[in-house]
Amino acid sequence: MNHADKTRSSLTDTQTPHSLTVEYAGRSDYFAMTHEHFHPHYEVYILLSGERHYFIRDQIYRVQQGDIVFIAKNELHRTLPAELPEHERIVMYFNDHFAENHFAVHSAWILSLFQSKQPVFHLSAREQSHLNPLIQKLLRELTVQAPGYELCMQCIVTELLITCARLHREQAQLPATIGTEAHQHMSEVARYIKSHYQQEISLPLLAEQFHLSPSYLSRIFKKTTGFSITEYLNTIRIQEAQRLLRESELKIIDIANIVGFGNFSHFGKMFKHLSQVSPREYRDSAKHLGIQISK
Repeated sequence: MNHADKTRSSLTDTQTPHSLTVEYAGRSDYFAMTHEHFHPHYEVYILLSGERHYFIRDQIYRVQQGDIVFIAKNELHRTLPAELPEHERIVMYFNDHFAENHFAVHSAWILSLFQSKQPVFHLSAREQSHLNPLIQKLLRELTVQAPGYELCMQCIVTELLITCARLHREQAQLPATIGTEAHQHMSEVARYIKSHYQQEISLPLLAEQFHLSPSYLSRIFKKTTGFSITEYLNTIRIQEAQRLLRESELKIIDIANIVGFGNFSHFGKMFKHLSQVSPREYRDSAKHLGIQISK
């Protein structure tokens, strides 16, 4: 049974938000993300209460009450339940158009929040006292949705990000990774897959590489990252295929081979499953929108 209280304000579609999308959710069940492992917009995740585990890039992090997570465009990520499932969070999405329109000449400075090696921003009690009034005001606007709330939320989110950028510059980066041996071991497996995705990779090969039994590796990797081995490998490959489709004029069949798909038909099916469009449609759409990975 799913127990969730969710409030959402979407000024545009979350798949390609040209403005701002804000969501609130409170959950009491063991919820884990099952879709949208990566997307072409920035994401800010604020944990209001409870605790979560967050798999980002190839590392597992512990996210606690008051923490803020900054997810860059096209960054692989997934949230997972911690020991207790109850939690509340706010998630904000925006893209380069919103940044250009609202941050202007300060865009590079504010967007540097999403380029940090440490995506989880821990706040001291003093820092939380600066941000909490803004977060509560944002939550009120999102819940009540009085006339003009969209404009008000844009202003609050901009001020929130400016405050975070100021605090981030002053704050020493503290480790947020989960320190259990199993989590660290699975992070090593994820990094290996990310570095060798162009090669032939199988569960038996990985198990031999890391001196683990295939069944144990399969079970623990899924439990700690939220991905099966095959799902993670295919996602990494499709991410790279998307980048090559945006940035190069390589033939689609050559891109499939470069990223590790020996079977072109399987590549096409997997690409459409994860991207919702075919490789050709994705390339055409990227050209039409002028999307560049470097932005």
